[in-house]
Amino acid sequence: MMLAPLSYAASTDKAAASNASTSQAEDTPDGFVEYAAQQIDTLQEDGIDFPDSVNELVESSDQKALQQVGQMQGDVALSGEYNANYYVLDELNSGLPALSTPANLATPLSTLEFFQSAIMKQQYDLAAQALNLNLFDENTQASRGVELSRQLDFLLSKKQLYVFDDLPDRPDGLVEPPLGNSSSINGIPRRSILLGYMDYRERQVPIFIQRVRVKDNAPVWVFSAQTVDNITNLYDQYQPAEFERYLPPVMTLRMLGIAIWEFLALAFFFILTLSLGWLLSKITGKLINWYVDDDQETPQTGGEKSLTDMISKLTVPLTFTISFSLVFTLVSGGFPYVEAIATATRPLVWVGLVLSAVWLGIRVIHFFANRYRDLQIDGLADDEYNTYRVRMTYLSIFRRVFIFVMILGSFWIGLSEFTNIEGLGKTLLTSAGIAGVVLGVAAQPTLGNIIAGMQVAITQPVRIGDTVMMEGDWTNIEDLRYTYAVLKTWDERRLIVPMRHFVTQIVENWSHTEFHQTCVVYLYVDYGVDVEAIRQKFIELVKDHDLWDQETEPAMLVVSVDEDTIKLRGALASDSPLNAWTLECDVREQMLTYLNEEQKEYLPAERITFK
Repeated sequence: MMLAPLSYAASTDKAAASNASTSQAEDTPDGFVEYAAQQIDTLQEDGIDFPDSVNELVESSDQKALQQVGQMQGDVALSGEYNANYYVLDELNSGLPALSTPANLATPLSTLEFFQSAIMKQQYDLAAQALNLNLFDENTQASRGVELSRQLDFLLSKKQLYVFDDLPDRPDGLVEPPLGNSSSINGIPRRSILLGYMDYRERQVPIFIQRVRVKDNAPVWVFSAQTVDNITNLYDQYQPAEFERYLPPVMTLRMLGIAIWEFLALAFFFILTLSLGWLLSKITGKLINWYVDDDQETPQTGGEKSLTDMISKLTVPLTFTISFSLVFTLVSGGFPYVEAIATATRPLVWVGLVLSAVWLGIRVIHFFANRYRDLQIDGLADDEYNTYRVRMTYLSIFRRVFIFVMILGSFWIGLSEFTNIEGLGKTLLTSAGIAGVVLGVAAQPTLGNIIAGMQVAITQPVRIGDTVMMEGDWTNIEDLRYTYAVLKTWDERRLIVPMRHFVTQIVENWSHTEFHQTCVVYLYVDYGVDVEAIRQKFIELVKDHDLWDQETEPAMLVVSVDEDTIKLRGALASDSPLNAWTLECDVREQMLTYLNEEQKEYLPAERITFK
């Protein structure tokens, strides 16, 4: 019997809590202005009075905020409702006159066909029915619709965006199912379709058609309000020049969306800029040669001669770079008081500009690298020459690495000008895993040699100018490339060795840390020979030779004997591997002459004893 009062009490508490939460939700301010108004009302209820100016300020701020919200949300007449199949509008083109026969805007294809048909009949007011003019004042929609229809037709024709073959002929915007597929549904219904992009200054403006529904009417497809709002700015950039109306009709014919006169003007401007650039470079070279006497070999003219050489080497790529820069500025509309022409060629001109800039950069790198390599080094001391060799090793490899990185960077920069580079980037990232595996397997030797080349440049187990024994051949490191090294043998043959060999194999480097080299001369004599006399003659010959290093004392030792001969080992040293090898050969020859003349009877010989 006590459950009923408890249940009633609980229900009463719940109702009170519900009313309290409802009241609290209703009292929750929607913004700072409403919050301030509530606080002022609370303080006024407590007996605190505020000046009338404060109340007027709050009321005006509240009204202004409501006007701004209405302006932002009501420009395109959106109802606020969401539907995945179309945009819900409160009204559409209320300023246009009503048609006795409704326009056929049921599908994306029919909308584009309706718009083009009305344009071909020069019924621009009828074509405006395919535009969403909600961003314009209701009283001006009729007049603006005629103007915007004419401008939009020009833009669509210029950029070849009458893409009838790409548009679905279905109210829901679905792509038609492929051949062999009996399903009537393929994909997700679309409420907006991208016709393409148009370049506007430094950005790309999309051209959309959207499916909209006004209240309970059937959905229709129209050009989006944002697209219609951008028509005027785009037309100002791409509109035909004033003088074009005076040209003969054949000059206004278009190929690939570009008028013939634009092709001719672009070609003329390109040739003109090339000629001016070439003329300027020649004049500069003549002026420098005028002040420089090429027959004088003085330090004062060395810098000027190098400047002359640099101008002669950089003239052609610099001329093309300047010319493509000016042409790109022209097609982009960057010149003041000059309208852009042949804007459809902007991506191609951009690629030409990037390639010419890379060409110029490679020429600059090669010029300064070769200039440093050709420095006179005959008078350098040993420690200075060693430093020079280290720098030349860095120079040989890293300049190629810089060029390689420059080419890769130019490839990506060149692609950045093309439409929808973001989609291309996603595609590249999506296929990066598969491409990485394929490249890793197919190009493993090449990539391994490139990485080995960078490792050789950093750690320098070998350097340009080093003396290296390669498979028994005495060689000299002549050059270090991306993936291989060029070794010059003593008989002027060239050995091409992969860079991986220097980091994975044992390398006999005779001049890794210093050029000083010690060599040996082996002699085989009979037991009766005078070893001390031979030792003194060996020391005398080494010290009298011009290639002896003047520091290391020559020595000769008996290193082994067998049943027939004695083996003598003579050590000698010189200041470089080449000089040491030459000294070794000369001393060996002289010692053989000495043994043949002074101790011929003790040369190795086979003896037979008769009893």
